[in-house]
Amino acid sequence: MKEIGGFFPYEKAMPTENHYAQRVCPDAGDVRHLMSGRCAIYLCLKDSMLTDTRRVAYLPAYTCETVSGCFVKAGYQIYYYDVDEHMVPLFDENLISKISFLLICGYYGFTTFDTGFVKRCRKNGVTVMQDTTHTAFSMEATCPDTDYVAVSLRKWMGVTSGGLAFKRSGTFHVTLLPPDEKHLAIRDHALQARRGYEAGGDTALQKEGYDAFWEAEWMLREIFDIQEGDAQSLNAIRHYPLDEAIQKRRENYAYLLEHLPENPAIRPVFPVLSGDACPMFFPFLCDDRQPLMDFLTANDIAPKVYWPVPPFIEIADFPHAQYVYAHIMSISCDQRYTLEDMQRVVDTFAAFGSHM
Repeated sequence: MKEIGGFFPYEKAMPTENHYAQRVCPDAGDVRHLMSGRCAIYLCLKDSMLTDTRRVAYLPAYTCETVSGCFVKAGYQIYYYDVDEHMVPLFDENLISKISFLLICGYYGFTTFDTGFVKRCRKNGVTVMQDTTHTAFSMEATCPDTDYVAVSLRKWMGVTSGGLAFKRSGTFHVTLLPPDEKHLAIRDHALQARRGYEAGGDTALQKEGYDAFWEAEWMLREIFDIQEGDAQSLNAIRHYPLDEAIQKRRENYAYLLEHLPENPAIRPVFPVLSGDACPMFFPFLCDDRQPLMDFLTANDIAPKVYWPVPPFIEIADFPHAQYVYAHIMSISCDQRYTLEDMQRVVDTFAAFGSHM
């Protein structure tokens, strides 16, 4: 039985372009393709630092180490805002006058931040960047009150270089570095192996792919800067079957919402699928997630935990985000899977409940 979940293989392309960049940020003054999402974030920071001499950032306490790590690498002083159990940021109005840079984002395909707070920051001269990595296929327009947009598309499709950086006004004034060919070769090996596994179910290829994937991930933590992406990946992004993927993800998410057994100890984070959302995963808050994760793994359903607490945050100061870190998990419902696959997920959750 093949795994439901795991990183993406290379996928089919369309003959026509999907105009992804124009759909996401139609008024962008400049768009650059980078080796990864964190490279895209770092480019935006490097560009902003040309005029931002204060360099005081306001970031979500619930975030990836690779995101906050960009700000640490860039030398920013960092404040954090808490994020509640519904993924809603708990902004502190008193910090608007103290910060020079605000990072906003959605979670798991859903946008939850207060646009009024963003407007007040912009009015006070704060530079705003939106990280759309979790909402990359959600087709509502990016927040108009932003200076930069950054995204990692490797969380959504099989590409070796998945970073895009958008600047709304003017062009980037920082020169990109060439891509790291060794890193891209390892990623290519991982994607090739994963494609072979998903096509034929060879578990040796599954392991080979995961080993290469994690080798590339740990390498990227050491080498990331503002490296450009490769032409093959950019072509894959431009020709990706975007609308088909969006429709499939929404269908799968809706099926799980309707059919998953109710369990007060395992609660969907987003129990309503809004009309403009495209799910990244199907996330839950679990009273005790490890037994469920072990059961899913034993049944070839790969659970995700986004994320471990970054080392840069005193998480006890942010009790809502601390709860989320300790209790959230998610499962895949992406374009690779059918409704029959989603029924297998439903059956596995029901079997877990019967063993409780």
